[in-house]
Parts: sequence; C-alpha cells; structure tokens
Amino acid sequence: MTNEEKEAKIAATELLSATRPLMGDVPPVSLGVICKVLGIEVYAMPCSSFGAVFSRKPTLFILANSNLKPGRFRFSVAHELGHFTLAHPSSFILADGKRVQGDARLERQADIFASELLLPESLLREDLKRGGVSASDLSKRYRVSRQALDIKLRTL
Repeated sequence: MTNEEKEAKIAATELLSATRPLMGDVPPVSLGVICKVLGIEVYAMPCSSFGAVFSRKPTLFILANSNLKPGRFRFSVAHELGHFTLAHPSSFILADGKRVQGDARLERQADIFASELLLPESLLREDLKRGGVSASDLSKRYRVSRQALDIKLRTL
C-alpha cells in the first residue's frame, strides 16, 4: 500500500470517527450528515458529462449527476468528499462543459477514500464474520454499487 493510499484510508477513518456519534455504528454511512458537518452543500442535476464535481468558491459545494444509479451517485459524492478532505484542488469545468482531467494519483486516492468512507473496513469485516450474507445483500446494506463492493472485497 502506498503512502497516498494510507493517507486516504486514515482520512476517511478519521472523518467517520468524528461523525459517527451523529450517524451511529451501522451502515449505510450518511453522506448528508457528513456534508452538513463539513459545511458542504450537495446539489444534484442531470448531466451527461460528469459524475460529480466539487468547488470551494464561492461556497463549498458538490454538484452530482442525478442520472446516476443511487450506489454510483453516493460513490461520486464520497469521491468528491475525498478530494475536499485530502485538500486536492477543486474540480474544474470549462465553459464548454468539458472537465479537465485530474492527476491520476489524486483520482485514485479519492477513490480509496470513497471506498473506505462508504464501506468502512471494520464494519464490513464484522458483516463478513457473521456470514450468511450475500454480496447483493451487502451492496444494499451499504447502499453502494456491486462494482464498488466487489473492488473493496478484493482489497480486504
């Protein structure tokens, strides 16, 4: 595991620890509570060119694509929270609607942050120890896409 991956996991774990008293210890993680605590407004609108973007100016906000399936929508918001929490530069959209591609390392780090935030390793391991639960059940319980769950399970 690289230092960037460790930093992302630590940041997600610390954010969860700070907000868990407001959410409880069971999934799914409430992105609404986390965003409220951080002072970030989340807006949703249909779009064909991006999953989500965040900005610090004029106010803190995340704009997410309402056309996404719920699990993908949540992951996109969590990914943008990763950029914010890890102090990455704001997403940038050109006037023609095209998004400037970010640094691949920062994108990967934000993905790891999102995965740890939505699928906290400690909670997921507890669910797996109990057994008798399918991957489909877990993706519903954590409100993530099956793809996000499968990737997380491969890294455990």
